[in-house]
Amino acid sequence: MKGNKSLLDDSERRINECIGLLKEVSSSCCMPERSANMNEAFLKLDSILTELKLARDNEDNIQKSIHHIGELGKTVGFLFATCCTTTREPLYQNMYRIMNDVHGKLYSYLGHSH
Repeated sequence: MKGNKSLLDDSERRINECIGLLKEVSSSCCMPERSANMNEAFLKLDSILTELKLARDNEDNIQKSIHHIGELGKTVGFLFATCCTTTREPLYQNMYRIMNDVHGKLYSYLGHSH
């Protein structure tokens, strides 16, 4: 394995923060028809956590995590773009910051950095 395991630990912690933010968004959403997209986002977050745990033994799971982060970004983007209030904007922005942070940590783990 190439990377520093603390990058994986930090990534897991950050994804759990993202789950907390999505729970905040979900619990305050007034449009039940958005539930399917919220559930999809939660499933993608769970997939990222699963891949991060597996990555400790197999580096291929890092690439899968990176892919899931991109997919999550699309789903969160849809939720953000169709949100009926600007009061949740900081929650969405924080989710994007976290996704970007984790993405960078995973590439650093693989030995890529700027």
